[in-house]
Amino acid sequence: MKKILLTIFTLAMILCLGVGLAACNNATTQGQLENPLGFDHKSEVFVYDALDTKSGNLGTYTVRIVGHDAGETISDFGNAELPNVEKGILVTGKLEMGDDVSSTGCYFKLVGSSTTYMVPVASYTVHTEDGKETFRLQATYSTKTYDYERTVDGKKDSGSIKISGTCFDNNEFHQMLRTVSTYSSGLSLAYNMPLVTPTEALSVSITATMSYSQKVATSFTDALLKDDGTQLYPEGMDCYVVNINRSTEVAGTSQKLYYAVDNVATDISHPNVRFMQHILVKIVEPYKVDGKATFAATDADGKQVEKPIQMEYILRQAYIPDPTM
Repeated sequence: MKKILLTIFTLAMILCLGVGLAACNNATTQGQLENPLGFDHKSEVFVYDALDTKSGNLGTYTVRIVGHDAGETISDFGNAELPNVEKGILVTGKLEMGDDVSSTGCYFKLVGSSTTYMVPVASYTVHTEDGKETFRLQATYSTKTYDYERTVDGKKDSGSIKISGTCFDNNEFHQMLRTVSTYSSGLSLAYNMPLVTPTEALSVSITATMSYSQKVATSFTDALLKDDGTQLYPEGMDCYVVNINRSTEVAGTSQKLYYAVDNVATDISHPNVRFMQHILVKIVEPYKVDGKATFAATDADGKQVEKPIQMEYILRQAYIPDPTM
């Protein structure tokens, strides 16, 4: 199970090298990707059904985004405490597959004239199997290095990966794509990703492209209703499809991400209806052939056919928590 849980949810820092955007936008990457929380709320929660299509194992993946004011202390941050933080947001993820659990988190300070752009400060990953901790990663970010402490089956080591340019964390990248200022099918990003796993610590080359839209139906989209009680999305929600591809075969970077084209009202009964921007509706990982990831192949006639996916994460619930709870 360890290989499954440490695939897309291994927390890693993303280093953007270049941006190609529709309409030839010359804005920097940091100026394109920003805090996904709306001005009218400070927290969002997403719950996904997780399916290992190879074994048939089912699980749950929960993502929480919480805004923090300057001066606050985050007490439960892996095995560390973050005191007196700058204004920012904490993004955490918890993947539970039977007795195996992977927990990740990253804190980002908000910068810029309107304090909306996200810069990573620190992150962690903890993986347990049958209640026993098998992997732990604590990392901090500076302008030039990604510094980490790693524990694998009780054995500790540490190191640094050199970085330059604009830095993003893996969980942050998922959420920040929701608010890119030129959100369209023409979006294209290229970057390197320093990645730390139980056996590796290196930088890999990644590309992300948004090429088309597709209708996606989940239990969450099925439950969204119009005022008259009929389904809002009877044929599924329109979603942009973002392809994440790698040139180096390292676990954790091949994905398809499905983002809602429209902003979603989480509770129409709320006196002031609040919206979440371009929510992430589905995540899939590819079927692997001879250790290499692929989403598609060709049949005997040369026609492209889809291969089965290996892991699938389908949105079950998305909501803005009641601030009084």
